[in-house]
Formats: sequence, C-alpha cells, structure tokens
Amino acid sequence: MLRNSKPLSSDPQQGVPVPIQPLLKYTLLASLLSAAIVLLLAGIGVWMGPDRILTLDGRIQQLFYLNSEARLLLLPYASWITALGSFKISVLAAAGFALICFVQRRHRATIYGYVICASFAMMWMLNTLLKEIFRRSRPELEHLLAAHGYSYPSGHAMISMGFYGMLFVIWALEWRQYRTFQRWLPVMLGVFFIVFIGLSRIMLGVHYPTDVLAGFASGLVWVICWIQGIKRAF
Repeated sequence: MLRNSKPLSSDPQQGVPVPIQPLLKYTLLASLLSAAIVLLLAGIGVWMGPDRILTLDGRIQQLFYLNSEARLLLLPYASWITALGSFKISVLAAAGFALICFVQRRHRATIYGYVICASFAMMWMLNTLLKEIFRRSRPELEHLLAAHGYSYPSGHAMISMGFYGMLFVIWALEWRQYRTFQRWLPVMLGVFFIVFIGLSRIMLGVHYPTDVLAGFASGLVWVICWIQGIKRAF
C-alpha cells in the first residue's frame, strides 16, 4: 500500500520529527465527536420511541437474517467476513500495518503509523465505554455465532469503519496521483468491505441494524476528522 507510493518515497520531510501535540489534539477531537454521534442517535431513538425502533430493526432483520435453509448456505461466508472485524484479527492488522509505516522512518509514514494505532485503540476503547453506558441487550434471535457483551453500538461496525476505513483512506491518499480508476479503487473496495462486515452482524442475528448504523456513524466521524488531521500534519 505504501511501497509503490511516489509521494511517500520522495518525502521531503524525511528525518523530521513528527509533532505529537497536533496528533493528540485530533485524537481527542475525533474521539469526542465519534462518541457524540452515538449519543445523538440514541437520543433520536428515545424521541422516536422503543416500539418504532424495534419495528424498524425487525423489518431490516427479516431481509438479512439467515433464518431459512437457503440463507443458511451463506453462514460460512458471513462467519468468515465477521471474523475480520474481531479484536484478534484487527489487532494483527493494526500491528502489521503500523510496523510497515514506522520502519520506513519517514515523516509521512510515521503519521500514518500513529493514525493506524490510534484508530484501532480508540475505536475499541470507545465502543467498550459506550456499550457500558447504554447496556442494550442483543437481539432475541438465535445467535448463529457466539457473541458476548452488550449490543449498542456494534463494535464490528465501529472497527470496520473507523479502523479499516482509515486503512483504505491512507491507501487512497497514497494513490491520489494516479488515474481516476486507481484513485477510486481503494474507496470502492473499502465501501464493500465495511458494508459486508456490518451486514454480517445482522445476518448472524447478533446485532440490531440500529447497532450497526450507530457503529458506522461513529467510525465515519472518526475517519472524516482524521482526513483533515492528516492533511494538516503534512
């Protein structure tokens, strides 16, 4: 992702120390806004009323939940996709990509490494905190995969959007000098990857659709904040 990037390989700031204070500022700002959007959506849910929210969740679950023999054929694929959003897989991805960035000892790559580590850590920390605040029980459907803890917001949705989404953004930033198709390829792949992880949680019956929506919204706010942060850091 970084090896073939012309801007990174010709980094004019190679060897220049990376200022930590602006990065910490964007970490704090992105964290606050990511948590705020989850609180806002919860407030909208209270205003709409639990019955309307559950009705909406139920209708969407009917479309995607693997509740028939034909749909159960998709179970192995849904289980594999959802595993990509697990803590074990995402921590390996975070460690691997961050290491690739840090060993290059370039200003631009070091910033990417920090953003990758912050995105992974803060998405999981925020999700754990928010779940403890809301303590929403998981759907009363048969869980087709073991799931623990509370339901709102979806941790897989947050990590797929906030962490994996950030990886695809970095890829897109490094390919922005190429032709149109190559510039948009990371974006298109990222959208499919993130959506499939979120849908897999609904298909397996371990999350309400509104859990996934809140997780996506939180992660998206994080990514938008850090796009601006990365541009300013350069």
